[in-house]
Order: sequence, then C-alpha cells, then structure tokens
Amino acid sequence: MKKFMTLMLVAIAASVSSAMYAGTPINQSELPKAAQAFITKYFPKDQVKKAEKDNGRRGTEYEVDLVSGAEIDFMSDGQWKEVKAARGTAVPSEIIPSAIVKYVDTNFKGQTIVEISRKRGGYEVELSNGSELKLTEDAKPLPARKDRQGGRQGGK
Repeated sequence: MKKFMTLMLVAIAASVSSAMYAGTPINQSELPKAAQAFITKYFPKDQVKKAEKDNGRRGTEYEVDLVSGAEIDFMSDGQWKEVKAARGTAVPSEIIPSAIVKYVDTNFKGQTIVEISRKRGGYEVELSNGSELKLTEDAKPLPARKDRQGGRQGGK
C-alpha cells in the first residue's frame, strides 16, 4: 500500500509540474505580428495546427506547429528562434544566412538543412543526413563556449 501511495504522489507531482511548464494554447491572431508575417511569407500554403505561448525564465516565447509537420519557435518580438522543416522537406533557404547555404552546398553535397536555430554568436543547423553544424553567420565554425564552471561545453 505504501508503494501505491508513493507512486500516486509521484504521478500527481509530475502532472502538476508538467502543467506548470506547458504552454498556453493561443490563436494564430495572438502571435506577434512579425511571427504571423513570417508564417505567411515562408509557409504560404501551410496552416497553423497549434500555437502556444510560453512564459519562461527568458521571457515570452511562442511555439507553432504547422499542419505539414513543420515547427517554429519565436521569441517575444516575433523573430524566429528555431525552425524545423516538415519531414522530407528543407528549411526555407531565404531565412538561412547565404554564407551558410553556400557552405552546406559546397561541403555537404546533396544534403539539405532540415533544422536551424539561433544560438549565441551564430547558428546551429541539422542536415538531412543527421549531421549537426555550429556556425557563425559567415559560415565559420562557432567557437566553443565555456560553461559556468570554466570548462568547455560538449557538442556534437
């Protein structure tokens, strides 16, 4: 009986915790204007399946899932933070810095960028073959950042 009660308490705590950190569903019209414009411009034939507003430690962020399967995260000002293409497609090349597009075309023939996210000092991209690259806007390798303990951060 003690095990059952402990299990129940853990389950309740987990569900309360996940509810606290889950995004609040919103309508597409509640997204920042820049986010709405981004979706219209780069995903014109797609529709919003789900939109959520997250109030986290770093401010308000928005998560949008499109019917095609694409996913976009936006910052509070409506600028994209991360774009994940729908399965079998690529991230719209117009949003990727041209130097990164050229670098991938030259060094990873036949691969497409299926995910891109803005990171401090640059971008992290995932290619269709699963490779991950961390690059500056001008396609130079992104220097490894030191973590809070003074060591190097690991990466793929």
